[in-house]
Amino acid sequence: MPTAKLRRITSSLVVRLIVFGVLLVALSQTVRLAFLSHRLQTDIQEVVAAEQFSLATYVAKDIDGKIRLRQQMIEATAADLPPALLKDPKRLEAWLEQRHSSNPLFSLGLAIVPADGRGVIAEFPPLPQRRQLDFSGTDWFIRARNEGKFAIGKPTIGRASGQPVLVMAAPILDRSGQVVAIVSGATALDAPGFLDLVQNNRIGKSGGFLLVSPRDNLFVAASNPEMRLRALPQPGANKLHDQAMQGFRGTGVTVNAFGVEHLASFVGVPSADWFLVARLPTAEAFQPIERIRSAYLRNSLLIGAAVIVGLVVFLGYTLRPMKQAAEQMRRMADGEAPLAPLPVVRHDEVGEIVEGFNHLLAKLRDSEARMAHLAHHDVLTGLPNRLSFLAQIQHDALLARRRGTRLALLFIDMDGFKPINDRYGHETGDEVLRQVATRLAGCVRESDALARFGGDEFVVLLNDVAEPAAAGGVAEKIIEALGAPYAANGVDHLMGASIGIAFFPADADDVDNLIAEADAAMYDAKRAGRGCHRFAHRREAL
Repeated sequence: MPTAKLRRITSSLVVRLIVFGVLLVALSQTVRLAFLSHRLQTDIQEVVAAEQFSLATYVAKDIDGKIRLRQQMIEATAADLPPALLKDPKRLEAWLEQRHSSNPLFSLGLAIVPADGRGVIAEFPPLPQRRQLDFSGTDWFIRARNEGKFAIGKPTIGRASGQPVLVMAAPILDRSGQVVAIVSGATALDAPGFLDLVQNNRIGKSGGFLLVSPRDNLFVAASNPEMRLRALPQPGANKLHDQAMQGFRGTGVTVNAFGVEHLASFVGVPSADWFLVARLPTAEAFQPIERIRSAYLRNSLLIGAAVIVGLVVFLGYTLRPMKQAAEQMRRMADGEAPLAPLPVVRHDEVGEIVEGFNHLLAKLRDSEARMAHLAHHDVLTGLPNRLSFLAQIQHDALLARRRGTRLALLFIDMDGFKPINDRYGHETGDEVLRQVATRLAGCVRESDALARFGGDEFVVLLNDVAEPAAAGGVAEKIIEALGAPYAANGVDHLMGASIGIAFFPADADDVDNLIAEADAAMYDAKRAGRGCHRFAHRREAL
C-alpha cells in the first residue's frame, strides 16, 4: 500500500511540473546569475577603469605641469644669466638669490656648476658641502654639457641634502655656442606642492599610485613610502607593467609580483619621460559583486519556495527592477545615459544590488572630489594653495581693471617660526601654522582672498581698496592678531609677522610684478625691525 501511494505521488503531473519547475528555475537562476555577474563585473570594471584612468590623468597632468614649470625656470635662468657674473661669484649669488626668491620652485635651491663639473661657482640657498662635490660624473651634468640642452637627472639621495632629490639642469652658452657652465636646480621629492598627489593619497582602502622612471629603472614616488626610489621588478614579473615600459598607456587587469590582481591605469608624464600608475586591487573594486551574488542566491531560494503558488508571476515581479537596473547600468556604460545613482524601487535583494552600485558610484565621486580639493588647497591649513591663489588673483586683477578699482596684496612672513619648528619639531610647527591660518581668516572679509603661499608665508588679497590707509589698517590688525601667544603641545610660543603691501595697478600692472613688489616690501619690513608693515616703493598716488 505505501509503495502504491508513493508511485501515485511520483507519477502525478502536478508533482512532475513542480519538480520540473523547480529544476528549471534553479537552472535558469544559475545561468542568469552567471550571466549577470559577468555582465555586471564587466560594467563595473568599465566604470571603475574610466574613473581611475581619469584620476590618473589628472594627477599625471599635475606632475607634468610642475616639471614643465621647473624646466621653463631653469632654461630661462640659463638664458638670462649674464656671462660676466661667472667671474664674480658674490654678484652671481645675489643674482641667484633674487631669482630664487621671486619664484622658489626648487626647494633645495639653484647652483652654477663650472664646465669641468668640480664644485660650484655660486649657489642659493647654500647647502653644506655642496661646493666641495664633484658633479662631473652625474647623469644630469653629463647630458646637459654634452647634449647642450635641458636635462633631468635620476632621482636619488642627494649627497649634500641627504634626502631624496630630483635635479634639473640646463647649459649656459657663450656667444660661440660653447658650454661655459651648467645651472642646476634641486627639488626634494618630499617638498610640499611637488609630488603630494602621489605620495599623500590612496585609491580606495588598499590602492594607490606609483610614479615610474623607465630610463632610470626605478619608482620615483609612491603612495606606499617603502616603494619610493626602489628598483623596478624584473621583466616577466608583471606583464602589463612590461607593456607599459614599452609604451602602453591605458587600463587593464594584471597580477603583480606578489600575486595580487590589480586594476591598473597607466598615464604618461611626457616632460620627464615617466609614467604614472594608478592601481586598485580587483578584490576591492569588485566587492559589490559579491554582495550582489549573495543577495541573488537568497532571492532565488525565496522564489523556489513560492514556485507552487505562482513561479512565473513571482519570478517576473522579483526580477523586473534588477533588469531595469542592469539595463540602466549598461546604458551608462555605453554613454547613452548620464552616470547617476539608480532609484531604489524596493528595499529587498534587488534594492541591495542598486544600493551597492550607488554606493560604489558615490565613493568614486567622493574620491575625485577629494583629489580636486587637494590639488587646490593646502593640506596642512586647509587654505587655498599657491596655484589656487594665482588663479584667483588673475581673475580679481582682470575684474579690478574692468571696474577701475584697486587691489592690495599683503605678503605675510612669520617672524620667529623657524626656531619654534627647529626646537619643538614639525608637529608643533604644523599646529602653530594652523593657528596662524585661523587667525588670518578672522582678520579679512569674505570677499577677500587668503592663501598659504608656501612654508610660513601667507598672502591676503584685498578687493576694492580706496586708499593705502585701509590696507595698512588690515595689516596692523593682522600683526596684532598674529602677535598673540600660540598654545601648542603644552607650551606658549611667540611669533610676529612682517608684511609687505603692494597695490594694483599703482605698484604693478600685472600679477607677477605685484607679487614681487609685495615680497620686496615684506623684506623692507623685516629690515625695519620686523613686526611691522611696509608699502612697496614704486607705489604712485592712488
